Amino acid sequence: MKTVSRGPAAETDVPARPGRTWEIASTDNYTATGYLPTWAEDDPSTSGVSLARLFVLLGDMCHQAHFDGQRMRVAHAREPGEESAVFSGTIDCTPYAEDTAGRLPVANVWIVDDYWVNGLDPTGLAKFAAQLRAQADYLDREVYPLLVAARAEWTARHAGPPSRPPKR
Repeated sequence: MKTVSRGPAAETDVPARPGRTWEIASTDNYTATGYLPTWAEDDPSTSGVSLARLFVLLGDMCHQAHFDGQRMRVAHAREPGEESAVFSGTIDCTPYAEDTAGRLPVANVWIVDDYWVNGLDPTGLAKFAAQLRAQADYLDREVYPLLVAARAEWTARHAGPPSRPPKR
């Protein structure tokens, strides 16, 4: 088995594993079947649906796998904030999407709140990961020393953390 690499060649580095089959049986004696990827978390198989409902189910079908994010304290405006997962998301494949490009699996990354980066193909996901690494490197190299210096300057001048102004 080959190892997984990042970047544009990643699509060819991972061997295909055999999947499963889903089956939706209608009340009109018609059964639709299809490929269910090994990574898909849910099996859409069902029976006893009307033929009209069968076509709706096919149009809405989405094979999906969730992936974890990082737990961080996030705040909106000046609210106290709360622990939340950031950079989690899903890998989605909509096999019957009208746009054929939507039939390929893509990554959708949830940033925070209602902000997502959607539709990332392997190259797009690699670029997004590189941007996150570049941001982390920038925080380490540039912002961290600036913060340490700012705190040292503040502490030297004020001999402690800032105090609140008196209430009126």
